Amino acid sequence: MASIHCVPCEVIHKIFEFSNPLEVPRLRLVCNAFNRIIKRNYPYLPRVPYIIRIFMEDGQIMIAHKKSGNETDCAKDLFEFDFDIWREISIVQIELVDFDLSKNSRALEAFQLVYDNYVKTRQASLRQLTLINTDFKNQQLGVFEHFINAALETCEKIVVENCTIPINFDESYISKSKFDHFRWINSSALTPLPSDQILQKITMEMKNNVNKRTYLTEIDQVAVKNVCDFIEEWLQLPVASFFNFTFNNCDEFWKSNFLLECERRKLTHFYMEFQSKAHANAHVKVSFSQNSRTCCIWPVVDVPARTTGQSVCYARYFRDF
Repeated sequence: MASIHCVPCEVIHKIFEFSNPLEVPRLRLVCNAFNRIIKRNYPYLPRVPYIIRIFMEDGQIMIAHKKSGNETDCAKDLFEFDFDIWREISIVQIELVDFDLSKNSRALEAFQLVYDNYVKTRQASLRQLTLINTDFKNQQLGVFEHFINAALETCEKIVVENCTIPINFDESYISKSKFDHFRWINSSALTPLPSDQILQKITMEMKNNVNKRTYLTEIDQVAVKNVCDFIEEWLQLPVASFFNFTFNNCDEFWKSNFLLECERRKLTHFYMEFQSKAHANAHVKVSFSQNSRTCCIWPVVDVPARTTGQSVCYARYFRDF
């Protein structure tokens, strides 16, 4: 009677590639042959998703990791952490919090160590990157730029808040990116964030993608032209994506230019509500806040825009009550 041990290792490895990530560690216990095959090829097999958090606590650089979906994590000194564990896990989310070069002289060494092991263990499933209160003092740091390059190719959500990061933005950064959730708040880089290119990218994706995605974006001021391009495109799409945009630093001058551009393009609106041309019960809502100097844009897909002389949206009133 034939035994699975007679099957070539390459074939067994191929079979294991279709295993559930939770089953792979259990397969190691079946026999020594399975254990050797899995141990040698772990980075190429399905791995359990994990969330990594790197932060500073009392000047000490810490690293915490937890299984995706778990509430608790395990934290320890980064320089004492056994990075061989990363061979057996798939990193789907990285959080870099309170990481300041001025608080620890080994901060650059720590980030280099993290990146080297990230590459060594063949991590290619990163879906979310969060940077909060991270300050690299605008130092030219090639390793950080390489890391961001890799993250942009796989991440669906990127959040940068209160950060100073050593990146020179160019077209290649945005054109190859995969994100649909992007927030850039009170942060700076070596070159300005290409906000207009980000909005243009989203507009093109929304127009061409068959599977509609949800876009959530908070960025600095963008050109009026690109905002109007996006609204025009959304209004005529038969199956349009949901989105929620917040543009910062939009003062009264920006608002005036926006209204003039809408008038020039014959983008008719009442109370900043733009009626969809493809659906009678859908519109785009634009709202300005003078205090925070922000412009917010989002769609309403089940209520028509208000018309001339109508100060209350009765369709919404009767729907809610």
